[in-house]
Amino acid sequence: MTEITGPNNVVFLVLDSLRKDRLSVYNDDIGFTDSLGALADDAVVFDDAVTQAPWTLPSHASMFTGRYPWEHGTTHARSYFDGSHETFISAFADAGYDTAAVTSNIWITPHKGMTEGFDYVENFLGTADNTISQRLSKLSTKLYDSLGTLPKRVIGRQLDRAFRLFGVDDSCKSEETVAAVESYLDAHPADDPFFCYVNLMEPHEPYHPPGEYLDKHGVTDTADIPQRQKDLFTMDDPDFEALRRIYDASVDYTDDLVGRITDSLAANGVADDTVVVVLSDHGQALGEDDGLFGHQFTTIDPVIETVLFVDHPDLAGTRHDQLFELRRLNELVPYYAGLAPEPDEIFAETVRGGCQFPENFTGFIPSDAWDDYYRKHRYLIRDGITVRKSVSEDGDARYQAVDRETGVAVAMPDTLRAAIDEIDAGAEPGADSTVEGSSPDETASKADEEVQQRLEALGYR
Repeated sequence: MTEITGPNNVVFLVLDSLRKDRLSVYNDDIGFTDSLGALADDAVVFDDAVTQAPWTLPSHASMFTGRYPWEHGTTHARSYFDGSHETFISAFADAGYDTAAVTSNIWITPHKGMTEGFDYVENFLGTADNTISQRLSKLSTKLYDSLGTLPKRVIGRQLDRAFRLFGVDDSCKSEETVAAVESYLDAHPADDPFFCYVNLMEPHEPYHPPGEYLDKHGVTDTADIPQRQKDLFTMDDPDFEALRRIYDASVDYTDDLVGRITDSLAANGVADDTVVVVLSDHGQALGEDDGLFGHQFTTIDPVIETVLFVDHPDLAGTRHDQLFELRRLNELVPYYAGLAPEPDEIFAETVRGGCQFPENFTGFIPSDAWDDYYRKHRYLIRDGITVRKSVSEDGDARYQAVDRETGVAVAMPDTLRAAIDEIDAGAEPGADSTVEGSSPDETASKADEEVQQRLEALGYR
């Protein structure tokens, strides 16, 4: 790597649920991502970046801490970050940076513990600065996490029914997010270094791109387009082709939003001193593998393979084809800012990851499909092979090995079976334990209502 001068500002731009194959930098057939393409033209591009978990919270916790999900413990089994592991945000705070987080993603909020260490947080919750509300929300989450499987299922079904009854919905608040970033950059002194985390939710379902983007991508009727993972079990014949078109419309819209952010950097005279890290925390299934939609219950390639490129004022454009784990951003981002030495051996020989299926995602899954969807998933990539393991409620394990280059199933190497079993051997600390301070007496109060509504609107309740 090239010597880096610092300090550099950093915009850490997460495009939630964005697939690699929908960007021109990875797919020459894509013609609607001009802003992202312009950023990538002279960028350091990672062609084989892989997430450590197929949904937002554990993926971010891994990126921020450099640890695997079973090490930091922020998973479905404990759906909040407890702050026991240091994040790379501290490197920026210690260096005198102003640190900001602008996100409408409900998982990246004070309520989930993911914004600790930031000087400024905008998460579009009316209770964002209400310490009591944050504490009550965290306590309620701890209580819910401590429940057994059956109570979670019952609560999940009731929440589903309640939110359907009241017609709760939510936009991705993309316009508000970009406007908040623009305001932050306008108000920030140009000579003071900053780290700005931004999460744009538009590529995430439900899809609400403006009409001009729907028209551009030929979306005329949305009646048969699944908008949440649960829709797969209520629609007779989901239109996956139309789903892919509305997803493309959302990506197109996202590209223009990114253009507004880069224009704001230029308008405020800081573009030449700013590193822009562009990534997705995970991808999205759009009908693959016999009709999968979403991300949190599967580890197929379009979900675990991610976008990652870095536009850097000191670095010439180059491409890396080696395996890269997003968790290594914990070391790489401070280096790009000029705050830390070049990390050693950032590319991986083995990638490990996985997820625990959300136990409250139960409202619509038919009993005959339950075993296929309610599974603990692990994956491992080594020697050009992706190994997937899934474990049912009864403890029955299924293994699959696929050649990454051809996509063809191959025989399971014994060494890789043993390696992926090792993940489960030490995974999910606290999954079956009671969290300290989570007794019913301490958590009798309800979580913040808006938090619950936003979770449901995004398909998590």
